[in-house]
Amino acid sequence: MDLLTLPRAAVGTSLKLAKLPLDIAAGAIRLGTGHSSPADQERERAEAMRRGAEARAEVAQQDRERREEAAQRRRAQAATQERTKKQQAEEERKARERRAAAAEKRRKQASEKAAAQREEAIEAKSKRDELEALEAEKAALDEREKSLATAEEAERLEDAAARAKEKRKG
Repeated sequence: MDLLTLPRAAVGTSLKLAKLPLDIAAGAIRLGTGHSSPADQERERAEAMRRGAEARAEVAQQDRERREEAAQRRRAQAATQERTKKQQAEEERKARERRAAAAEKRRKQASEKAAAQREEAIEAKSKRDELEALEAEKAALDEREKSLATAEEAERLEDAAARAKEKRKG
């Protein structure tokens, strides 16, 4: 409905009510004569044409309103579908970001684990190397101690031999 429909209907109804007493009087006169005049017949035909035109206009208006409502429903449905698609795209984007973040976290954890394993291996090798160095040093000290003991024994034996020789000479 548009702004002119209600005033148009009000004016049309007012005219019909104002014309009603005249129509009743004309009908009474016609009843008295038994037939209607050509002007009355023309007026009735014009009235019938007007009513037909009003009915067609009303049908056309209803058709326009139905088409407009259908178009509005289609626009609303399209907007809803668009919002749904945008929401799905946003959810998919967030899911990709979560997967990427999880993959990055796994890579970082794997890298940290590998670094820790390398550090442990380096530390273990360092300890083994240190242990080998200490064992080599101990072996060297044991060898030195043995050679010192042998040298002391040799010196003691030399001293004893020199004393025995001195005693024999002496």
